[in-house]
Amino acid sequence: MPSTVLLSASPAATGDLRDALAAAGCAVRDHALGSAPTVSFSGVDAAVLDAGDQVTAAAAQTRRWRAELGDEHLPVVWVLDANDPAAVARGLDAGADAVLVRPVDGAVLAAQVRSAARSRAAAGRVASRAAEARLVGDQLTRTFAQIDRELDLTRRVRLALLQRTLPDSPTATFAVCHRPRSRNGGDFYAVHALDRGRTLFLVGDVIGHTTAGGLLGAFVAEAVRDAARERPTAPAGALVAEANLALLRLGLEDAPLVSLVAGVLDESGALSIARAGLPAPLHLPANGPPAAWNIPGPFLGIAETTYPSHVARLRPGDALLVATDGTRPDGDPGPDDGSRLPEIAARHAGRTGQQFVDGVATDLLAQVRHEDDVTLLALFVPIKLNEPNALDVQATA
Repeated sequence: MPSTVLLSASPAATGDLRDALAAAGCAVRDHALGSAPTVSFSGVDAAVLDAGDQVTAAAAQTRRWRAELGDEHLPVVWVLDANDPAAVARGLDAGADAVLVRPVDGAVLAAQVRSAARSRAAAGRVASRAAEARLVGDQLTRTFAQIDRELDLTRRVRLALLQRTLPDSPTATFAVCHRPRSRNGGDFYAVHALDRGRTLFLVGDVIGHTTAGGLLGAFVAEAVRDAARERPTAPAGALVAEANLALLRLGLEDAPLVSLVAGVLDESGALSIARAGLPAPLHLPANGPPAAWNIPGPFLGIAETTYPSHVARLRPGDALLVATDGTRPDGDPGPDDGSRLPEIAARHAGRTGQQFVDGVATDLLAQVRHEDDVTLLALFVPIKLNEPNALDVQATA
């Protein structure tokens, strides 16, 4: 396709360049060398500047063009009357892309113009793609900002769904310490008073980074609560199995795993507890060292399965501590957690209630190496002075 060339020359210049360009099929637009008005470069593929012996004027005009063009690329070819290295260097320094010396072969000049036109077309394509990339970048920036706002909203909703106060049961008191350490953490917990003097408690974690973690946690917690209300005599394992079925029935594509510990405590101190992937609950007897209850049970959301229940009776002065994966040094779910939870819990055995869970959490956070949420839920069976051996239990606790 013929190129359009802006030919800038002095009025006294010969028409050799114009004739050569026209013979090559180029459309020529004339421009007077040194003219002050701003030039329209629309549709121009290259500029040929007949510097002749007016190098100073040609250099000034080239610099002015470069300033007017800004980032737009327009190839500029200088033509000198003589092979003067200083003039060639001056032209290149002023912004010329090539410098030719008379006598100029018409074929060479035409080839130089075609090369310049290709260079301008390539620069135009790059500029167009750069503009598209800027648009995409701006869109991504807006999208990331929207995601950031949604993450913040999800975090606020998730925290708002967590219980602020925990009900006491006829048998025990509860305390919780929840330390949110990431914007999209999935820890959840709940304590609910049921009929017949029973109390349901649970702690869970939605595994993986997901904005829906808080909603899924609330869904699982409500599923366990509904099952406990509908089946008042069911063991904890059956309640966890019902929650697992409810999660599977959602039919989520690439659904996240959910870990859970759920227990039901009655007014006599009888406890039924089940575990699904969460660290083993820690029993803190009034007399004796802490003991982890390694109850088997896979994560929720994998497949339809059953969950065994661990049955025990808590005595006056006993405590039970349930923790999420955030208490593990690396925060990774798995059977071997390497946690110092038993050691740290034993260190704070003289405390109860909020002082106990806050003290344990503070010591744990000093040795974890991640940003996963940390949740500790503890229940305490108070010592009643009118019970047999109550004073002995208190003295040895």
